[in-house]
Parts: sequence; structure tokens; C-alpha cells
Amino acid sequence: MTTPPEPSPHIPPPPPPPPAARIARTRRWSLAWLLPLAVLAALITLGVQATGERPIPITIRFAEGAGLRPGDQVSCKGVKVGEVREVRLAPDAQSVLVEVALDRSAASTAVEGSRFWIIRPEVSLRRVSGLDAILGPRTIALEPGPIDAPRATRFDGLESAPPLPDPTDGSLTLTLRANRRSSLSPGSPVTYRDIRVGQVLSYRLASDATAAEITIAVEPQYAALVRENTRFFNTSGITADWGIFKGLDIRTDSLESIVTGAIGLATPNKPGPRVGAGHTFELASVPNNDWLNWEPEIPLREN
Repeated sequence: MTTPPEPSPHIPPPPPPPPAARIARTRRWSLAWLLPLAVLAALITLGVQATGERPIPITIRFAEGAGLRPGDQVSCKGVKVGEVREVRLAPDAQSVLVEVALDRSAASTAVEGSRFWIIRPEVSLRRVSGLDAILGPRTIALEPGPIDAPRATRFDGLESAPPLPDPTDGSLTLTLRANRRSSLSPGSPVTYRDIRVGQVLSYRLASDATAAEITIAVEPQYAALVRENTRFFNTSGITADWGIFKGLDIRTDSLESIVTGAIGLATPNKPGPRVGAGHTFELASVPNNDWLNWEPEIPLREN
């Protein structure tokens, strides 16, 4: 009889081998990369700056060039905001096209409603401007349009400076009708006893073409001087009167009125009712001698 083999004792499986050690290596930026990155950053910065400083091109149409040349400046409130790049004849040969480069700082002025005109020489006792335009470079003046107006790149230039805006200080605005405008222009003084009390705002031809209509503004503190029987007269220039017994009588007004034109006013010793804004008077070409002798007592409003 065969004896069965004895069972072998349990042998546990060998333990797993320990994990192999992994050495992590830290990657370091090489100094060789810094130079290309710095160059790239500089190029990007220069590109952004160049885009932001690029002038804004606009085109202005004028009836005539008035001596404009490339390099002449565009000025807004006495500050240069651009320059002329090119002056050429329009395709229809009826006007002149002026290409202008506006500074980025003046981008808000390239909108509908902005007005451009060429500065002309102006001389008065209160103001001397544009004299360098006689022999020196020309200047295009700019009056910005509304801040919220749509963008624009093409404009029609004005032949002269725009009329002065209606005053907002309570001045009395009046209309004078005259046979001729004479030398009166926006800014010409309105005087009382040779003292400035107002100014001319604008002028235009009457709707029926029978007279020149001149709009003036009398300052608030002098508005009481104007009555229904007030007389207005042109004081521009020199007048002379010759008589056999009195000889030659020459009367001149102020130098400012001779140079720029002026309007005088006189009110009778018995002033009539006061007038409101928009009242119309006739403008005499010369004053009547009686007008110059009127001496009414009219209390004035303190300024």
C-alpha cells in the first residue's frame, strides 16, 4: 500500500521590487531666449505707438488756394493741430483741394460741422492778427463741430472767418439796415460818445436785396441806451465840409473806426421806450449834427 505524499508547506510569493528612483530635472530658461523676446516686445510697442500717433488725413475744398503750401499749419484756438500736406487743383478746375494731416490729439475735430478758413490779415486798435500771412506762411483756422457729431474726412472751407456767435451774456441784439456795408465786419465796434458799447456780429444781404442787414450786439450794461428814437450812423472814415466863410472843416473818428469800420449811436434828450431783441433800425451813412449834441440822462446798469 502506497503512502500519500505529505502536503508541502505554503510558500508566500516574493515581494515586488522597489520602484526605481526618478530624478526630476528643472528646466531653466536660457539667456539666449531673452534677447529675441525683448526685441519682439519692443517691436510690438513701437507698432502700437506708431498706430496711435498716425495723423488723420482730411480734405478741405476752398474756392482759391490763397497761397497755401505744404507745411503750412492748421490751428485751433491758437494751437497747431495739423499741417498741409498737398495743395492741388480740383478735377473740375473750379476750386482747390487741400490735403491736411490732423494730429491724433485733434481727432475729435474731424467731425461734421467743423469749419475751416484761411486766416487773413486783420488790424485794429484792439487786435492785430494774421499779419504774418502777408509775407509769411499761411494758416488754416479750425472751429470744431459738435463733440457727438459723426466722423468726416471731407469739408468745404469758408471764404472768410465765420460770423461771431450770438452772445449768451444777455446782450441786446439788433438789426441795422444800410445802403452799403462799407468797411463793417464782424468785430467792428459799436460806440456811444466814442466809447465801445457793443460790436458787429454779422452781415448779410436783405431777402429782397434792397439793403445790407447788419446784426449788432449791445452789451447788457449799455442796453438802456437804445430806445425807439435812437439813431445809428456809420462812423467809418473821414468827413470834410467846406464853406466860404468857415473854411474847411474836417472831422475824423477814432483810428480803429477808420481801419475796421464802426457804428455810432445817439439817443435824444427825451428817450423813447426801450426796445427788445431783434428790433430793426436804419443805419445812416453820416450822423446828423444834432445827433452829436444830444445829452440824455440815462441810468445804466452796473456791470
